[in-house]
Amino acid sequence: MGCKFGGDKKEEEKNEINTDLDEQNNGNPSEEIHNLDYYMKKFDSDEKEKINKMVAEAGDYSQKILDIFNEIRQTPNDYANYIEDSMDYIVETPVKNTTRTSKVFKKYLKIKLKIGEPAFRNAAKILKNLEPLPALKFKQELCVPLPSSEYDIGNTHYLKNEIVKLRTNRRVDAYFKDTINIPELSALMLIVDDIGSNSGKRRDVILRRDIQYVGISAGMVGNSFVAYFAFSR
Repeated sequence: MGCKFGGDKKEEEKNEINTDLDEQNNGNPSEEIHNLDYYMKKFDSDEKEKINKMVAEAGDYSQKILDIFNEIRQTPNDYANYIEDSMDYIVETPVKNTTRTSKVFKKYLKIKLKIGEPAFRNAAKILKNLEPLPALKFKQELCVPLPSSEYDIGNTHYLKNEIVKLRTNRRVDAYFKDTINIPELSALMLIVDDIGSNSGKRRDVILRRDIQYVGISAGMVGNSFVAYFAFSR
């Protein structure tokens, strides 16, 4: 099944969302979301066992997170309730060497947030006002190849260059990456999208009615996990 999408370049550029987390961290709007291995040493043996079990039960990341995206699109009110319940995991954490504190989402991983509860409430409100959407379909032709070097995960040019290659014979309306390897948490952080200057833009892509297809490629590169998402009408 090939891709034969039209559309002019100006419209593509207008709809494109380039949300590399590395670029969004300029000005320290949000902490880079680390992969699971980075945090494992912080937990005791029982907690490590729970986390490893969660990752193992997640199975294939790409299929699992696609299933979650479609649950969100088709039953948005239910996911809004889940977001509100998840606010219990937001805590205040002291900022090292200062008198300030920061908001952190602490459920298995520790993820620094930009504004915290207001972002969760806003995402829940958006979903409660959203009509159910058609399910996204997986399209292999939209999958970005994983880099051969761990360095390229943080290289902002790698994903852009791969998208340029994809666009030589297919339409790509939006794309971004993530580095959380637990699908449940990855999907939650993408929908709340409390990451700074581009907050909400990844959520907007996932919830766009006109988006029909997604390519998801994910896996370990060296000691780091990365997932790439590319969307098309």
